[in-house]
Amino acid sequence: MNFDFLLENLITSISLGFILGSIVGSFFNVCVTRIPYGLSIISPPSSCPSCKNKILWFQNIPIVSWLLLKGKASCCDYKIPRRYLFMELGSGVIFAYLFYKFSFDGDLQILFLSMIFASIMIIVSVIDFETMLIPDRFSIGGSFVGLSLSLFFPVLHGFSLNPLQSEMIAGLWTSFLGLIISSSLLFWIGSIAETFLKKEALGQGDIKLLGCIGAFCGWQGGVFSIFGGAILGTVLMIPVLVAQKIRCGKDQQENEKFGWGVEIPFGPFLAMTALLYFIVLKERVDVWFEQVEGNFVYLFPRL
Repeated sequence: MNFDFLLENLITSISLGFILGSIVGSFFNVCVTRIPYGLSIISPPSSCPSCKNKILWFQNIPIVSWLLLKGKASCCDYKIPRRYLFMELGSGVIFAYLFYKFSFDGDLQILFLSMIFASIMIIVSVIDFETMLIPDRFSIGGSFVGLSLSLFFPVLHGFSLNPLQSEMIAGLWTSFLGLIISSSLLFWIGSIAETFLKKEALGQGDIKLLGCIGAFCGWQGGVFSIFGGAILGTVLMIPVLVAQKIRCGKDQQENEKFGWGVEIPFGPFLAMTALLYFIVLKERVDVWFEQVEGNFVYLFPRL
């Protein structure tokens, strides 16, 4: 096959993914801004949070509008949060990678499923980071979405693209086991930590979110997200805490905000590692789990 033709298709696919991702990223911003406060994501139309003037369509073009307006509303002095730009840009990059990875090989079912899962994880990450809350519509609702998609698209768990009825049932069962095992394991980890720390160590939202991750990724993805999220959170937060400690110096009030033991959202780290598993590391992690299981059976054959 002609190399230039392949390259052209690849560039087109990545471009389409980035454009689609930035567009849905703009919608994700609406979700993050309104859902935690019980507001409708449909009505009223986009308007300035400060002066309430309606935002025109050409002022609402993903990424471009924020850059042209230099992060300021055209109707007043309101500063548009950088989160709007980063959400649109980040969603564009993630969707571009999904299009590159899946559409180029013709895995359109996996592409569709990956976009749904990535959308849930992106929204949850930002909402939890800003509000320390994970809405049930994404955790519990996402779990039911994962179960349903596993039944109708068992390719989500490695079954064939044209599944038999038995494979559809197996896909649902795999999803259900992932939901139960992942959320149960995190529940017990949180309960044990709470016993030693004498305070809540994990929120219920994190446990329900792990159920959603397990429904999409199976128990292997759920377990990987728990420990991978803990490692990622530690690696990313220690430099931040140390820097804040140095910057605040002897200011006792500021140190209390950023000191050790301060509550931080765990959801974003769970979501990031779940996405990493789903779109990059799934095959490697699953092989590792199979090897561990094989060694366990070899060492304890009677069990």
